[in-house]
Amino acid sequence: MRLLKHVSVTLAAAFMAAFSTTAQTNPGNIVAAEFQTPKLGMTQQYEQGRKQKADWHKQQKDPNALLVFQIVSGEQTGAYIVSRGGLHWADLDHPPVPEAADTEEYNKVVGPYVASATDSYYQLLPKLGNPDNSPLPSKYGAVAIIRVKAGKTADFLAAVTKISDAERKANPSDHVGIYELVNGGYSGTFVVIFPRANWAAFEENPNTKPMTQVLTEAYGAEETKSTMATLDNSIESDYSEIIEFRQDLSYIPAK
Repeated sequence: MRLLKHVSVTLAAAFMAAFSTTAQTNPGNIVAAEFQTPKLGMTQQYEQGRKQKADWHKQQKDPNALLVFQIVSGEQTGAYIVSRGGLHWADLDHPPVPEAADTEEYNKVVGPYVASATDSYYQLLPKLGNPDNSPLPSKYGAVAIIRVKAGKTADFLAAVTKISDAERKANPSDHVGIYELVNGGYSGTFVVIFPRANWAAFEENPNTKPMTQVLTEAYGAEETKSTMATLDNSIESDYSEIIEFRQDLSYIPAK
């Protein structure tokens, strides 16, 4: 796969350390994400509404974070991702803020400025990649959205597992979150998020070993060739975009 071959970071998202801030002592791996596109010419009103919504959650003493990201490259440029992470499925049955009240407030301060909204659910794969356990997401995230060929998910995961194991040992300070879409989109969709502190961090890091070197040192040339072939042959397509964490629009509960 082109993206994973040429990005000199660990293979090692959010979605996911980027989306996992939560007040739970035993957080789950589910991330609920809503992709919202403001109406044309109403981005300012939309953002003001999001700030009002964040203040409302503060008034409700909501124990869980509501994180907002803006897509700044790709076909969805200008859209926003509103997410809650660290969830168990059962948490959705008993939200800390009543769903009816939450929906009413959304319809009042945000909804009038939204052209479209799509809900999706992702699962963090903590044994893959190298998630960042920082309390807040990085300023930016380089995102790879991967669609795996039908019947090839096991091959994809086997290759990524080997790559992740080697990368964590070789480049332990590099972080990445890997997520699987579990509902709300195409089956076989995976999201890989590489945290970036600023735009300068998108530059290739000369201190990070390239993936092929890492694999060769860990497994030898022949097994590296086989692993990369398995990865390539399992992927239908890959797509990239950049997201920006909008802390000014997010709700983060006080500790």
